[in-house]
Amino acid sequence: MHKNTLNVAALFTFMLIPSGSLLATEQQAGQDNIVSASQEEFLSKFMAYYVKWAEEIEARGQTTGTPLDPDQARLAAEIGIKHPEKVRLVFVDEVPFPTENPEIKLAGEKFGFIGPGIVNNAQAFGYTIWVRKGFTLDRPRLAHELVHVMQIERSTSFAAYAGRYVSELVQFGHEKSPLELEAYDANQRYAG
Repeated sequence: MHKNTLNVAALFTFMLIPSGSLLATEQQAGQDNIVSASQEEFLSKFMAYYVKWAEEIEARGQTTGTPLDPDQARLAAEIGIKHPEKVRLVFVDEVPFPTENPEIKLAGEKFGFIGPGIVNNAQAFGYTIWVRKGFTLDRPRLAHELVHVMQIERSTSFAAYAGRYVSELVQFGHEKSPLELEAYDANQRYAG
């Protein structure tokens, strides 16, 4: 691991330790830290809970979602999805997040995934893309989400994708995360 690279354990430790603590200060300075066994255990349980929850959301979306229409399926194949026939769109009032678990809810709020003024318009959990009703899922926006489906598909697992995504978010920020940049590129390529 490079000195300035945060791993997922360090990320969640940072999120859950008050910002004035020595560990959070060290992480903000980009220095290595030591994550205790209890923090590693918490992270393991945290990630296991989130991944299990996301897999349940994916399964529910597969049974309730709408398959892509022929034009959308062609776009998915063009983007590089190996199994466009598996992709489902699920339109909901609010994109789900596991707020029933207080620790995950707190982490989601600290990380900016949920909370006052934060609206999640669309999110892929595998082959399902959950879309907030009222959000215009035009061709460039669909392409963006389909890139995330492709990224999940090419990962060894949803857990591996989620770990990489969150790690990149902390290391680079949302706008410069390599996974997001790849999806933003699709926005540009399919606009117009």
